[in-house]
Amino acid sequence: MEANRDAAFQEHEQQNTTQSNDAETEPLLSHQTSSLSRVPQRPSKQLTTRNAFAVLVSIQIGSGIFASPAQVDSNVPSPGAALFVWVLGGLLSWAGAASFAELGAALPLNGGMQEYLRHVYGDTMAFLMAWIYIMAVKPSSMAIQSIVIAESIGSVTSADPLAAWKLKAIAILAFVAMVLLNSINTKITIKLSESFTVVKIMTVVLIVIGGLIAVIAHLIDPNSSLSGSRDWFTKDWFASRPSVSEGRTVDWTSISEWERFGHYSAAIYAGLWAYDGWDNANVVASEIRDPGRSLPKAIEAAMVVVLSSYELVNLAYYILLPWDMMSSNDAVAVAAARSLFGRPAGIIITILVAISCAGSITSNVFAVGRLTVAASQRHYLPGFLSQRGLPKRSAKHLAASPDRSDPSSSNSTNSEENTTPNSKFDAPIYAHILALVITLVYILTGSFRALLTFVGMAEWVFYVATVVGLIILRRREPDLHRPYQPVLVLPITFVVVGTLVIIRSAMFAPVQSGVLVGLLVVGALVSKFRR
Repeated sequence: MEANRDAAFQEHEQQNTTQSNDAETEPLLSHQTSSLSRVPQRPSKQLTTRNAFAVLVSIQIGSGIFASPAQVDSNVPSPGAALFVWVLGGLLSWAGAASFAELGAALPLNGGMQEYLRHVYGDTMAFLMAWIYIMAVKPSSMAIQSIVIAESIGSVTSADPLAAWKLKAIAILAFVAMVLLNSINTKITIKLSESFTVVKIMTVVLIVIGGLIAVIAHLIDPNSSLSGSRDWFTKDWFASRPSVSEGRTVDWTSISEWERFGHYSAAIYAGLWAYDGWDNANVVASEIRDPGRSLPKAIEAAMVVVLSSYELVNLAYYILLPWDMMSSNDAVAVAAARSLFGRPAGIIITILVAISCAGSITSNVFAVGRLTVAASQRHYLPGFLSQRGLPKRSAKHLAASPDRSDPSSSNSTNSEENTTPNSKFDAPIYAHILALVITLVYILTGSFRALLTFVGMAEWVFYVATVVGLIILRRREPDLHRPYQPVLVLPITFVVVGTLVIIRSAMFAPVQSGVLVGLLVVGALVSKFRR
């Protein structure tokens, strides 16, 4: 089976090569014959369906479910509306995940979205995606996760909020530790990811059990101290009440429909960021055994688990916490546990939340490392960033090296140096160092909510562009082998809703949208001059 797929891919590559000679629009799978090109080497297929499932669940159930509820609640008029936003975000993410599963099964190449954009639109679009993700999206996401770890720890170690510099110091230490752990080899990273996934699911289950205990306690004794906040059985879940967003009170009875849509867009972005990560299995598609079957299976199973978990956890939050606390607390999981069972429970949940966020950092480091390697192999970044682990070099190897004056020999040597790892250390070390430096800058300079909005807009611009590319490919390449193909209504719905949210959110957050536009312009200029 695998031999037949490889043969089919080689035939498809040859056909695409004869169809286009333009470097700008050259299809992804075409052969690179230029002496300046480095053909990306396929890594070993060591990931199973279970591994891909663990990566997806680990990266999605992280800081988002423990911090984003505040951002969602502050931009909707009622708890019922907030729960609806979480369902909508989950279904929209599921539609995107199904679309990406089709692309990952048809084009199982490391780099994920970068490679799909290159195949459909050409080199510049792929470069822009790699540029934005490596320089902004992934580092910002990891900065947010590190900040949530720090805020969770600060919420139980001190009665008063910790000073900003202390929170940033904790966030930096947590992030540096996770990068070091993930810079050993792939097997250790996968084991960490699977272990963190167990902790994440256990944390979700404990929070849901806490909400269930409160409901049962209320049914037995309405005056029980274990019955939660009391708001959940004394107030209307769908009645509008003022909320606090970006430091100002929102009166939902007097604002315009346009302003209301803007707030809902911000809420959806927060929910979508919590679900974010459904595309990350595609980044390592070529390392998954039988991706045509395993990738869609892993994505569907992960989305069922994550969507169910998020809805149940948010329901538990509204049972355990006073509703006026939801919009002002970025460590909502810790506050919920502490309100019901006291400080010891808060400490336990803090530890579990920190571990869960560490798991998301692990999966993000894993994904951004592979994305950086793929970008480097496409010459979007310096070649040394594609090096995995410690290169095997010796005096004998140097003596036998080809003449570097020969371009083809030089290319071969560079490829070997950058892709031949020490067997014990196969992680992309230099890619991890780059991610470390950029993320530290975001931790030092950014805030949770500003980074959250920026990440949402940046990601969804390329998510929508990629799914539009899927629709284009169905028409342009109908004979492309697609082991998995969802109904067309899913990608179309994803594109329409995603576009509306992007447009309104960009108008609602002009500073973040301006930064994104600036990065895109700089990226386009860099792409032009690098050629």
